[in-house]
Amino acid sequence: MPSNQFIQRILILLGVSLVLAACAPSGPTGPVIFAASSLQAPLDELAENWTSLGNREPVLSYASSTALARQIENGSLADLYISADEQWIDYIVTAGKIDPDGIRTLAGNSIVLATSRDGPHAKLYETIPTTAAILEGVTVTSGDPDSVPLGRYAKEILVAEGIWDDIGRRMIRTSSSSAALRLVLLKEADFGVLYASDVERRDDLVSYPAFAKGLHSPIRYKAVLLPSSGHPEAGEFLDYIASDEAAAVFAKYGFTLP
Repeated sequence: MPSNQFIQRILILLGVSLVLAACAPSGPTGPVIFAASSLQAPLDELAENWTSLGNREPVLSYASSTALARQIENGSLADLYISADEQWIDYIVTAGKIDPDGIRTLAGNSIVLATSRDGPHAKLYETIPTTAAILEGVTVTSGDPDSVPLGRYAKEILVAEGIWDDIGRRMIRTSSSSAALRLVLLKEADFGVLYASDVERRDDLVSYPAFAKGLHSPIRYKAVLLPSSGHPEAGEFLDYIASDEAAAVFAKYGFTLP
């Protein structure tokens, strides 16, 4: 039977261990990345690849470029900001007095008109020649033009097509590109004006050819290291997602080269 002295020593050691465990820091995290929601698929893969190389796992936060810019403006701390809208990257650079030479272009994108592959509208473009005729009397979704870059691109296209006054009044406006995609997938909207990258790899959606060609501003995803960043790996992660290796991952998910 153990002596009282032995038991006391064990209790002391256990107490010291508990104190040390309580004082020990939590596991280190990687840089915090604020990124446009349309980038989730490639960035998730790139973050996984980055972590597999022995780096700390990045903390990824996705939302519309506008919402993320507002969060940064209101004091939310992040290391990198990646925008689908050049206007907001320029805004952040100007407001933060960031050197414009630090902006990195990661990828490009385009806009498509998409619908469910097994729905009643999947082959309309074969018999109906104009966008106006295709969208007559149906539900259409896209991002909110007032707050979501996707919506702004959609509005540019529909204005150029001469049908914004009609479609704009009845369009289901969403808070992000992923929300607009979800409505089409759930068939709560007949059509979505969506990013090509959100549609290209899906078997359950079909996009109409020749829609929106040259009718919207160029879409370029740009990233910048924020002044609030103090993470030692933030700059290295930015270099990584701007590399040729990363460009191949973006291309795999339907994005165009920068």
